[in-house]
Amino acid sequence: MLRLSKFSFILLLIFAASPLAALESFPRASFMLKDKLYELEIADTQARKSQGLMFRKALASNAGMLFYFNESGGLYIWMKNTLIPLTVLWLDDHARVIHIERLQPCKADPCPSYGPDQPARYVIELHADEWKRFEPGDVLPAIQRWQAAR
Repeated sequence: MLRLSKFSFILLLIFAASPLAALESFPRASFMLKDKLYELEIADTQARKSQGLMFRKALASNAGMLFYFNESGGLYIWMKNTLIPLTVLWLDDHARVIHIERLQPCKADPCPSYGPDQPARYVIELHADEWKRFEPGDVLPAIQRWQAAR
């Protein structure tokens, strides 16, 4: 019995030291964006925003993450510890797409930052193949409705 206890303790220490140990859980919401239903995780706290989609090994084509900020500003992201390529949309206060990037995982430190030259309020990260669905100037009313309901 003592051996099992030591083994269990060692497993617990290994897990606690791993990057997965501190991962946040995210609330989810469904959004109809350009005639496709997406299930987005909501990054609405500093801890969730910092974590983002780090350490994910896959992302469904209808899944992603919405980063919400209380006010517009210079919003930049990086791909540190992000294992999958992403399509990233930046939206202004009116949920209008102002910038789009198709980003690859960062493989060397320091990782570059990406973002628009103008203030943004929302960032949406989606499967990399989704970049063809969106264009600068697109307005995403589902984001506006979600914001109004908060």
